Amino acid sequence: NANDQATHKVDVITEEKQSKFTFGGYGEIHANFTDGGSSYLDIHRFVLFLGYQFNEWIRLSSEVELEHAWTDEGYVLIEQLYADFLLSDPISIRAGRMLAPLGIVNQNHEPILFLGVERPNVAKYIIPSTWSIDGAGLFGAPVSWLTYEVYGVAGLEGQNFDGSDGIRGGRMKGRQGLDDPAITGRIDLFPVSTDNQDLRFGLSGYYGGTDNAPKGGTGTPSVDNTLAMYSADFSYTLSRFRFNGVVAHGNNSNAQDLEAAYGNGTGEELFGWYIEGGVDVMPASWKTGKLKESSFIPFIRYDHYDTQYKVPGNVVKDDANDRSEITVGVNWLLTRNFVIKADTQFLSNEAIGSDVNNKYNLGLGWVFN
Repeated sequence: NANDQATHKVDVITEEKQSKFTFGGYGEIHANFTDGGSSYLDIHRFVLFLGYQFNEWIRLSSEVELEHAWTDEGYVLIEQLYADFLLSDPISIRAGRMLAPLGIVNQNHEPILFLGVERPNVAKYIIPSTWSIDGAGLFGAPVSWLTYEVYGVAGLEGQNFDGSDGIRGGRMKGRQGLDDPAITGRIDLFPVSTDNQDLRFGLSGYYGGTDNAPKGGTGTPSVDNTLAMYSADFSYTLSRFRFNGVVAHGNNSNAQDLEAAYGNGTGEELFGWYIEGGVDVMPASWKTGKLKESSFIPFIRYDHYDTQYKVPGNVVKDDANDRSEITVGVNWLLTRNFVIKADTQFLSNEAIGSDVNNKYNLGLGWVFN
């Protein structure tokens, strides 16, 4: 009858609208323990994803993140919000807020994708993940074995650089100033891709000014400095084995004037690298029933990073910023989208050797879509 037909029509329209939306998210809960130090439970982050497909070539993507469970200690942040204009495989346009394409973790930071409870510290102190950038540019895959992306973006806030944390404090979370902009991009090569083997090499870079401030303007006082950062990375899987590695080097063109203006001990150069390997040791015969999608992956990672790899003449180098760590642990994926993690971190630095208090971490992580 007419009422049934009208109801069916409404249902079809509703389904069509719903099919244009993509919902998802991820989160992490950590328990962190330090020898001779503090121990605490951290609802580290909870992120919601919302996307919308306007038509076959225009789509919107977004991520909103809450860190540390409340806004007084953490923050609520739009981590990504960008529009894609899908012109063709070789070339498309992206505009809005996206993630700086350096290293591995910054763009692939969901907890099921990296080994260990905490992200590698090279991806914190050298490449400051998560690093959101505002701007526009191009991306694409001209051939099946190569992808690229390149963006013109807002620069960094150099007055918030630091000798210990590197350029991490220079990320602007709000209205990112455009007075001293930057360019960033990467290419990825896929020379091997088979049923049981995948190899990827990536090269990425960032070059731009640091004399910016939120809502526009320059630092106080203004300092003419340029940050150039270059990184290479790889990922390799062979059957049950997986390996990752990153090396990154940054250079401030005028660290001496940054020190004179702000007294923050910023390094002229910062450098870091890590390599890690893991293997799924769960027998195939155990992957049945509730554990049919499960993997048990012991791993080891070595990080070395120095935020004052080289300092200008008016900065006294602090050897405590020349740091190394060995992380040994396990990722137990109960499903492809839910992981239990545990690891121990053995820390050292050039100032006091291996007498740094070790850390022990437990974690839960998930992705839903």
